[in-house]
Amino acid sequence: MDPVKPGSPYQPVIETLGSYPQKKFYNVSKLGGAKYDTLPYSIRVLFESSVRNCDGFLVKETDAMNILDWKTKQNNVEVPFCPARVVLQDFTGIPAMVDFAAMREAVRNAGGDPVKVNPACPTDLTVDHSLQIDYIKCAIQNAPNPGGGDSQKPVAKLSPLRAQPRKLPCRGQTGCKGPCGTGDVGRGTGQFPAQIENTPILCPFHLQPLPEPETVLKNQEMEFGRNRERLQFFKWSSKVFKNISIIPPETGMAHQVNLEYLSRVVFEVKDFLYPDSVVGTDSHTTMVNGLGILGWGVGGIETEAVMLGMPVTLALPEVVGCELTGTASSLATAIDVVLSITKQLRQADVAGKFVEFFGSGVSQLSVADRTTIANMCPEYGAILSFFPVDNVTLKHLKHTGFDKAKLEVMEAYLKAVKLFRNYESSSREPEYSQVVQINLSSIIPYVSGPKRSQDRVAVTNMKSDFQACLNEKVCTTDVLFKSLELKGFRLQLRNRMTLYLFTMKETSTSCLMALLSLLQ
Repeated sequence: MDPVKPGSPYQPVIETLGSYPQKKFYNVSKLGGAKYDTLPYSIRVLFESSVRNCDGFLVKETDAMNILDWKTKQNNVEVPFCPARVVLQDFTGIPAMVDFAAMREAVRNAGGDPVKVNPACPTDLTVDHSLQIDYIKCAIQNAPNPGGGDSQKPVAKLSPLRAQPRKLPCRGQTGCKGPCGTGDVGRGTGQFPAQIENTPILCPFHLQPLPEPETVLKNQEMEFGRNRERLQFFKWSSKVFKNISIIPPETGMAHQVNLEYLSRVVFEVKDFLYPDSVVGTDSHTTMVNGLGILGWGVGGIETEAVMLGMPVTLALPEVVGCELTGTASSLATAIDVVLSITKQLRQADVAGKFVEFFGSGVSQLSVADRTTIANMCPEYGAILSFFPVDNVTLKHLKHTGFDKAKLEVMEAYLKAVKLFRNYESSSREPEYSQVVQINLSSIIPYVSGPKRSQDRVAVTNMKSDFQACLNEKVCTTDVLFKSLELKGFRLQLRNRMTLYLFTMKETSTSCLMALLSLLQ
């Protein structure tokens, strides 16, 4: 895809990048002046995309001006967005690839050249949704030789990278069928089974461990057997289609691969620079916003339209500024921080809006924390949660092996178009539709459960909360049967019983189900 559209009215703002005269870019900061400086960083990415892709047909000059006037036009106009790339996973990606194959066949039947049919937008397809776990690390067995036959089975070899196991006794498992003293051998097996590192000590009469490398290979074999036809089609697609890359199975999750391998932060095509942005067929595509990459999940139809060169259309969104201040407690974990921020954003009603983080507290969050917060967008309903690129982002990229020369070009470009956030600068903050303030100092350690993981309890309240759980609800059968009779049910009670439910905030439905399960 040519980064410079023929006949674009914005070609006069194309400039070279300072110390890198061979690099070019659209200096969009010169188009809006002070108005551009007040735009949220996420809206600036939308504006740059509209300027770069303006062709007078799919993206018009008025679309770019509407984005520049975001403060008055939000929620009132629709604007096109042309992302830099597309991310697919195999379940939603295979229909798209089949459609492209069908288009090639149609073009060939019409006498055209099918080789010309390719995705117009760079596309990455990760095969990660087809894995099923058929073999686990430890196979449950109730006896040394539950299946009969020859009991003299050779012990599987441990991985050479694993430490040699220690032969420790069974720790009092109930119903052990044989001696489990130190150094004792398993009955019928002739020797103590191999123990996997970092797993519980296993009694030979309860669990027979299966070494992890063997487990992985067995699951891979089953996966390739089940999905052979699909994987062959993906392999064919990677060879015949241009502008698409297939990430094979066993490489990692789509979000992990997208974050650690596919993300560029700044695209460079034919020495032309522009911000990285992405749409994907998964609601958790938003994770990459933690790296300063604008992206969110869309449906399969929208994704395929982008692959065909069409823009995504969206109402110009409101942007909620989330100001983080203070310092999180040293005892608070990353999960405490993420869940607390998620809870407050849900209460702030950010559904269908962009969220952008700013404030002194942002610099204290690692990229791992940022991507986790951005990944929680579906939980609080936001389209995306954007963390502009800053020194923390550059430091993360440097530590993960990003090329030093590319990092220098990236930093120079982002500063030139004012997409780099410098907390030491005295420049004013962008204007937002509304601002939500969160003090990280107010976040304290929590525990969850025991039964409902969403019931978070502060560590300082654990004792009182546990006592409350023990005394909270007592459900008698008389009350339950009266409520059943009102609904037209007739049940006979064989034994009078009282059910004590030791979980918090349970409803009468839970009591009812527990009672019915005890009735014969």
